[in-house]
Amino acid sequence: MTTSAGQLSVSVIRMLRMLQATRARAPRVHPHLEPTHHAVLVALRDRPARVGDIAERNIADASTVSRQVSHLTALGLLEKVPDPEDGRAQLVALSDEGRALLDELVVRREAWFNELLSDWPEEDVQAFISYVDRFCDTVAADERHRP
Repeated sequence: MTTSAGQLSVSVIRMLRMLQATRARAPRVHPHLEPTHHAVLVALRDRPARVGDIAERNIADASTVSRQVSHLTALGLLEKVPDPEDGRAQLVALSDEGRALLDELVVRREAWFNELLSDWPEEDVQAFISYVDRFCDTVAADERHRP
C-alpha cells in the first residue's frame, strides 16, 4: 500500500496544481470577485449561515472568511439577515445579485466539466465522483486536517 499511497499523493498534488492553474485562468464573472470568494458564495447556496459556520464548512480561518464576507457584502453579493433562533445575532445570506452570480458560476463550471469530460464514459465519471467524495470524507474525518 505504501507504493500506492505515494503514487496517490503525487497524483493528488498534480491535480491540485492543475485546478489552481485553471482557477487562475478562469474568466471573471465579476470585476471585483476573486476565485477564492466562490467557496463563500457556495457555502450560502442553500441557506444563510454565521461566518464561523462558513469557515468551518470551507475548512478556513474565520478571520479570512470574515474579510471575504465583508468584501462580498460591500459588493452587494451578500447581505446580513437576522438569525431566527437568536434575535441578537446576524446571519449572512446571498443577495438577489449574489444568487444570480452564483447561478452563473455554477452554469459555467458545469459546462467546463461537461466539455472536459465529454469523452469519458458516464460510469467512469460516476466512479470518479465516488472516489473523490470518499477521499474527501476520509481527509475530513482525519483529526490532523481540522483547523
